[in-house]
Amino acid sequence: MLSALATPGLAGATVSVALSLDEMVDHADHVALVTCESAQASRDDRGRIVTDYALRVEESMKGDGGATLTMRSLGGVIGDLGMRVEGEPHPELGRRYVVFLERRGGQLRAVGMSQGVMPVTEQGGTLTVAPGGAGMSLVQRVRGGQLSPAPAALLHPEPYLELRTRIGARVSGE
Repeated sequence: MLSALATPGLAGATVSVALSLDEMVDHADHVALVTCESAQASRDDRGRIVTDYALRVEESMKGDGGATLTMRSLGGVIGDLGMRVEGEPHPELGRRYVVFLERRGGQLRAVGMSQGVMPVTEQGGTLTVAPGGAGMSLVQRVRGGQLSPAPAALLHPEPYLELRTRIGARVSGE
């Protein structure tokens, strides 16, 4: 019983610098409305468990990746062995997302970890995009170099058409 009390708790979130929507667009090689079609876990060249997600592109707002993009995330399950990295995106099969993907090490990775994977729902015939950042505590540097809580790129759910217009303006440099 005493050993259970002395065991440190597990961290529930990854701390990361919050990115603005403009920063996410600027860092991304691809920005698209996608549907997650499949997930395949494997080991990378460093022996870590990773999952590759096949994302069917419904609409591309930046980049030309074709009909499908493959996003890699740290973590996943191989047989009875699993690895989870808080803050890494793990999209659900069949769900829609707006993704901000950058090429790193030959793979497409989400910009700002899960900040770059924003869930999309349909409400009353309108597509709505929710803020990304699941499993993360977002911070910003303030005077004196201290860290302070910071908002996500989206402060609240937003209609997809409005978000698409804002992204398009940034991509075209307006």
